[in-house]
Amino acid sequence: TKKSEHGYRSIGSFHSDDVEELIRLPKELYAPPALPFDATDGDDWERHRGSIITAASTRPYQSPAPFANSHRYIESYPHLERERWTFLNHGAFGLALGVGLRRADSWRRFLETQPLRYFDRFLLPHLVHGTRRMVDFVTKNEADAGRIRESTALIQNVTSGMNAVVGGHARCSNRSRLVFYYDIAYGSTKKMCQTYHGKENAIAIPFEENFLPMMLKSSTTTSNRKGDDGNSEIFISALHAAISKLARKNGKYSVAGSLLILDHITSNTAIHLPINAIAKYAKDEYDMIVVVDGAHALLGLPLDMGSILSTGSGQHHGESGHVDIYLTNAHKWFSSPRGAALIFCADPEIRDSILSRPAVVSHGVDDGFLSRFLWDGCRDYAAQLSMPAIAAYWTATSVDNVRAEMQVNLKEGVRILLSRWHPGACSDGGDGADASCVEKHSAEAGLTLVPLEMHAPQMALVRLPNHISGGGEGTSSEQRNSTDAKRVQDFLYSHNIEVPIKCIRGVLYARISVHVYNTADEFERLALAALKCHPFS
Repeated sequence: TKKSEHGYRSIGSFHSDDVEELIRLPKELYAPPALPFDATDGDDWERHRGSIITAASTRPYQSPAPFANSHRYIESYPHLERERWTFLNHGAFGLALGVGLRRADSWRRFLETQPLRYFDRFLLPHLVHGTRRMVDFVTKNEADAGRIRESTALIQNVTSGMNAVVGGHARCSNRSRLVFYYDIAYGSTKKMCQTYHGKENAIAIPFEENFLPMMLKSSTTTSNRKGDDGNSEIFISALHAAISKLARKNGKYSVAGSLLILDHITSNTAIHLPINAIAKYAKDEYDMIVVVDGAHALLGLPLDMGSILSTGSGQHHGESGHVDIYLTNAHKWFSSPRGAALIFCADPEIRDSILSRPAVVSHGVDDGFLSRFLWDGCRDYAAQLSMPAIAAYWTATSVDNVRAEMQVNLKEGVRILLSRWHPGACSDGGDGADASCVEKHSAEAGLTLVPLEMHAPQMALVRLPNHISGGGEGTSSEQRNSTDAKRVQDFLYSHNIEVPIKCIRGVLYARISVHVYNTADEFERLALAALKCHPFS
């Protein structure tokens, strides 16, 4: 129904324009709302622009030496107690940029000057602006941006969005359809699936024991890897094996309409999944609905929603991607304050069925995709309101260059640890670890969980020294467990080193995270501290 010219135009009784109209406006017709406060207290990173940006985006990028630019980014994360802590766990809950914290604080202060003015007249238009800005950040072509804008909604975190997805699928199928997930998926995924679908309909795809070891034997060079589709055969084989068991009993098409959950980057194992190839196979072969948990992907991976998202059953496969729903967090690698995330769905049928109810139902539930997720009650929206300032920061520093630096630094961090923990095990001679050998052969030697090109560009699992890692030969042959991992992590924490220790198939690994502010010294400190750890003697 057409809204009255003088009546309420937005959701509920908010005194602002219709958010659905604002999100759909073409770029040339959209006017961003002005900030209601002095912007310099929110994004005064411009003062440090010269020290942050090392190469203009118009010049060809040349990868610097590892950690060469880390010091330039340290001032952008001013709250981290660097003198006290070695922080190699950005992948857990992130670390907020100063620019985002300042912008969020400005919004909080503005709210308290007149709360009704903030909620009624400023909040929603600025949330729409943040949504539009983030669509620009994850869409390469403006030709795709229009459909992606109306396919995007703001949420607080991936967990709340995934509850809407999994709960919506169970509701729409009356709990009669299955939901599949790899057993290396995020920990809460299993509980979500079992809660909404029932344990009998929540199917874990066995991967860690039978298929993960195959990744050690299938290392490819970067030049042979085709984007997100590299090494997809292993994941597809695991999916096929899991479905074949059900198909023998109930027929192949008994899984049609089932939900398949993929982690773009796994949390526990830091593996980069080839989502495009897996999604295409799942849809072509079994007519599954594919949702991707991209919690670690925003900034960490070169996302392009125009090529990732499926537009629905009427699309031709060459037109777009094969993922039905994609979710990503802003507080991790994008470095926003906590409480900002995005959900994308370009299929109108899925938006109006599975995604017709957010995790928290409020005023906008019947008014459109963005509206139903945008307002979920009176809370702190400052993290979401800070996203335009953070996007501007990363764009100015050149996002592709930032990703390249994180990847270069990760490889050097791995090399430092291996040269200390496993001297001579991955080198062309001598005790030190050779960079090319680490990149090509570390997994074959059992020193990283999988080859580095299969790990995330900014995270990897590195095997701890033999005297504590377990799973080896002789005195280190004992299989470790999660309790052992906790003991080692607690020891490192007592030495002011924050890094998670993971137990995978009876072996202990350090899951290292590398953002632009990390330094080589931090890896040296971790390496030396672990050598002093003797929790099992």
